[in-house]
Amino acid sequence: MYMVIAVFNQYDLKNVLEDLFENNIEGVTVSDVVGKGSFGLKEADNQPTDLVAKVKLEIVVSNEKNRETAMECIRANCQDLSRGAGKMWWIDVGGVERIRTGEKDTEALTTQIDKKIPNVPVAFTTAIDTPCS
Repeated sequence: MYMVIAVFNQYDLKNVLEDLFENNIEGVTVSDVVGKGSFGLKEADNQPTDLVAKVKLEIVVSNEKNRETAMECIRANCQDLSRGAGKMWWIDVGGVERIRTGEKDTEALTTQIDKKIPNVPVAFTTAIDTPCS
């Protein structure tokens, strides 16, 4: 199992997510981040560089084929020849557990669609919709 992590421009996010879902890769975490890439602490005119807003995408996949598919989806939608297009990397994942069912590893990464399990609506109330006495 692998975790693919990518940091790239915010305007590419919609296309990346659509491509991932078309390739049946789900279960992504997206965070807004700021950072500075490899273009140095100071530019050529000796002025400090600003931190740039990006998005960070994290995906855990079950095998190398899915890792390559996820990386190609990111690459295809973010790659350009200008500086600051982003970076991606992957790390080995020791294990995964689905909290709701207790499934582990590859079973925890399969979708409900793969298992033909329907979504079950869960009714719950909060203090907002429950009157106080």
